[in-house]
Amino acid sequence: MDPAIRRITPDDWRQFRSLRLAALKEAPFAFVEQYQDAVTRADQHWRERVARHATSATASIFVAEHHDRLVGKAGCFIEPEITDHVSAQIIGVYVLPPYRGSGTADALLAATIRWASEAASADRIRLFVADGNDRAAAFYHRIGFVATGTSVPYPPDASLREHELVYAGAPPDRRAA
Repeated sequence: MDPAIRRITPDDWRQFRSLRLAALKEAPFAFVEQYQDAVTRADQHWRERVARHATSATASIFVAEHHDRLVGKAGCFIEPEITDHVSAQIIGVYVLPPYRGSGTADALLAATIRWASEAASADRIRLFVADGNDRAAAFYHRIGFVATGTSVPYPPDASLREHELVYAGAPPDRRAA
């Protein structure tokens, strides 16, 4: 399995919707958006969401595609509320189970980090991992993210915490394979 990694295009909206809904259903504590909300959204919402991330200078989604099927995704946006530097936040990382452990997530994150650093000129790239999402935390640590010690309440369930990780690794094209 060697999925192609690319930025999403507006035509991908149907497949993105399916992949996103699968992610929300399988791993509800990995995402702030919840399945019961997302599944009711109109097609226009999905078209606009995908089109925005396909063309924006401040937000992107990268997808992994295998045999014309989206099998993974990772999003990133420049945080507008941070004004003293350029901070990017990675969101919505998901890979279908048969593609996990294949390098697909590594390739998606490398593309996303490259976009944040180069195209968006981010000087800080961060993400949040919810309590109990140990597999994701281990993956992020392996590719160069480190815990900052900061945590915030998980929006859908304030009894849980999300922990901030910041990218401290080498630029993706210089990391050891």
